[in-house]
Amino acid sequence: MSKYDPLREHLSRLEDVVWAPKLNELEEILGTCLPKSAREHRTWWANSGGSLVHQNSWLDAGWRVERTDLMRDVIVFRRLRIGGTVAVARAAVSEKHSKNPKRAAEKRLAKEMAALRQPATVTLRSEWELLGEVQNTPCSSSSIPQQGGVLRFAAMEGDSVVTGIVATLAVSRAYRGLRLEMKGLDAEDDSRIGPELIERAGFDPAAPIECDVVKPGNAWLLTDGRGRKANLDDQSECYLVAQLLYLQELQSGRKSTLLLR
Repeated sequence: MSKYDPLREHLSRLEDVVWAPKLNELEEILGTCLPKSAREHRTWWANSGGSLVHQNSWLDAGWRVERTDLMRDVIVFRRLRIGGTVAVARAAVSEKHSKNPKRAAEKRLAKEMAALRQPATVTLRSEWELLGEVQNTPCSSSSIPQQGGVLRFAAMEGDSVVTGIVATLAVSRAYRGLRLEMKGLDAEDDSRIGPELIERAGFDPAAPIECDVVKPGNAWLLTDGRGRKANLDDQSECYLVAQLLYLQELQSGRKSTLLLR
């Protein structure tokens, strides 16, 4: 049992969509003082969950912290879902005694769909690892994974950096395709990754091209603060990670190209 269970129970009973208590009100609910870090650091109020029992108290109740105002000692919670609240409990009782099962099912579905329509935030946390300059890093390098991942090739175009993002289920194959194209050689497996990347990104095969990679285990997908490792050997997840990284390139003001292979 956690000392934050009273907060979970309190949130589960609320029927509001937004709740903005002061810190002293939260301490009254908990029956104990909040730690010093809760009053000084916004990160204490993040929505990461996992082993952080205090954060699980509101996440498990179907809420998330939307905003913190530590200058005014106010925390703003917003409901994520309706399921698990007193409102759903009352609906379940009503359905049980309903003489019209179809009508009861319609009401239940409407409430469940209201929960599904709550705003959701999907974010990516990833780490690029340096592979080096393509001309100087051989395909046999142990740093180049065989399995799925996302490659970023970068070159200079005047005074600006341009990039090419490649999602692939075989990183070494994609890397080899570009390296052979830069050397003027054909890929043995008839891969078109190298020629297509050179053409679409506008890379000069004779100029330096740097390469980074997001390997399996270096990408996390987070939904409303809860995350898990992205499976880069799954095509749909590998493509999703690449698309998010591509958008990051564009938002950073860089000219970029996306290839999904």
